[in-house]
Amino acid sequence: MAAGLEPIQSSPIPDAAFERVVVPVSSAWALADPAPTPDLEVLREPVISTPPPERPQPALPVTSPIVVSTAPKTTHAISGRASYYCRAGVSICTVNHPDGGGFDAYAAAGPALRAAIGPDWRGRIVYVDGIRVKLIDWCQCYGGKTGVEKLLDLYYDVYARTGSQVTIRW
Repeated sequence: MAAGLEPIQSSPIPDAAFERVVVPVSSAWALADPAPTPDLEVLREPVISTPPPERPQPALPVTSPIVVSTAPKTTHAISGRASYYCRAGVSICTVNHPDGGGFDAYAAAGPALRAAIGPDWRGRIVYVDGIRVKLIDWCQCYGGKTGVEKLLDLYYDVYARTGSQVTIRW
């Protein structure tokens, strides 16, 4: 249900509705020499002649620094080359792990990385230059060139932060 108001035609106000206003003249204004400007000194910020009292300074216990590690302690590490194989709208991704709008930290393990980790490499969490990455796939990782093996193919989100020379820890 809608409701509305009809517009009202406005009419001009007649001159007879207005009265002349007369402001009485004060005696100070009536003189030829007006009164001097009042002293505005009282409006200034007050001046405090003494400093404020000392605030209590409680003794605080000595604190120890908080150390946050980006990656847990690891016992294994391998360094080498990396590439990327998944970037939204540019290249393919693993079927169950599409490149979404957030940070996708997945990778495909190359032959040397799979051999170093062992048979339980799939699903393993590794740290690529300190970034937590889940190994979800495998790759031949030769890039079409014999002898130029890469350790892993990363999702682009991680590759953009690490580049092609990486250290992997697990």
